Amino acid sequence: MTQPLTAKSIDFLWELTLHNERPWFLSHKEEFEAVLLHPFKELAAQAAGDMQARWPQQAFSLHVSRIYRDARRLYGKGPYQDNLWFSLQKQDAHARGPMLWFEINKEGSSHGVGFWDRTARQAEAFRKKLDRDPARFEKLLCALPDPGRGRIWGEEYKRPKGSLGPALDPWYNRKQASWGYENYFGQALFSPQLPTLLADSFSALLPLYNFFREAYEEAEFSARP
Repeated sequence: MTQPLTAKSIDFLWELTLHNERPWFLSHKEEFEAVLLHPFKELAAQAAGDMQARWPQQAFSLHVSRIYRDARRLYGKGPYQDNLWFSLQKQDAHARGPMLWFEINKEGSSHGVGFWDRTARQAEAFRKKLDRDPARFEKLLCALPDPGRGRIWGEEYKRPKGSLGPALDPWYNRKQASWGYENYFGQALFSPQLPTLLADSFSALLPLYNFFREAYEEAEFSARP
């Protein structure tokens, strides 16, 4: 990277949280672009390029978030996000379905493989895949890098859908299911090597992404007339 993220990138997000209003942001827009937006876009582009070179068959599409909140969904919050994120996913997904993601926020960073906004049909397809071959998914979980540093994200069902044992139940009984890490890279977050380190971690998570993707495609196929 020619312009890595720095501690000032985190500091800006803290300041934005404290002064989440248009006049303050406009008076600090040049700082935002210099210390956060441009480095983040460069990181996203380089990590995406690295992943595409390693896994051309995946046909990843890059999506970078905006700092502006959707005006229809402010819910009493300020007009700006307190984070930036980017995602990699199959080109025809249109911001739906499984994705590899990286986020910078005022607490540091997080990254992983996610399946947010999963529909009931997609969640059911995922459970059916677990029912058919629980051993395969358990093997994927055992191969996750640094499992002690990662965790599952996602809302759990109020009423469990079933049980496949202690290793799989946390996945089986969630509306959404994602695996990720917080502040995984330490000071390397601010190094020019971050795109490569991130592509290394994404590559290790690719088998889980592919499993999610298979379930997504099975659900979409079943919905066709």
